[in-house]
Amino acid sequence: MGTDFIKSYFLVCENVVKDARSGALSFINIRSRFFVESFPSNLTGLFVCAGFLFDDVSKYPDGLLTQLKIISPENKIILDLKQKLLLGKDEKYKGCDFIFNIERLLVDDPGVYRIQLIDFPNEIIMAQTKLWIDFPPIPQIPKRDKPEIDQLLKRKDIIKKVRSAIRCPKCKHEKTFELHLEPDPIKQLEQELGFPDDLVYHCENCGKWRVHLGKILLFMTKKLGQKVRPN
Repeated sequence: MGTDFIKSYFLVCENVVKDARSGALSFINIRSRFFVESFPSNLTGLFVCAGFLFDDVSKYPDGLLTQLKIISPENKIILDLKQKLLLGKDEKYKGCDFIFNIERLLVDDPGVYRIQLIDFPNEIIMAQTKLWIDFPPIPQIPKRDKPEIDQLLKRKDIIKKVRSAIRCPKCKHEKTFELHLEPDPIKQLEQELGFPDDLVYHCENCGKWRVHLGKILLFMTKKLGQKVRPN
């Protein structure tokens, strides 16, 4: 294929809209990173889009067969799609758009995923980019001071203990986490040690599932001190 094309864009987005009159494309929510709560995880509803200008489309009378590859941080190909594009009439600098609809992408590990668009017959990389997929950042967990906790503990109409359980989708092992109102800083620290430092829990039974506990911990913390709902 040589150097007879110019890349105008190569991106990942959540949707593509084509204007019925002009044919212009609009890309909805262009993304370079995704945060997911657990691994393995499925990303759904993605589009990989690319645009090129070809200096002479007559070189491809039968169209151009392209290959889209997504490569994991461990250098494994996790997606391999092929698409043939008819380039039309003999025109100079013909604009062509490539759109790949990815309905489901299974990602096993956090890290940087490489995306390549390849001229399949000639094994030439036309474009490439990177997609960062990782756990969400650790949330800011509000903390109460000792006088506030002491006042709450005197009340009988508030929640003083919260338990939350998660279940591994692989082996069905359950893990329970617990928080309670505790004015003693040492005992508060002991509670915190029940959660991983990075808030990423690895299944203790099979080791094949990881989940970020940020949302769970935030929910449990907010629940403490709330009024007990009447039965």
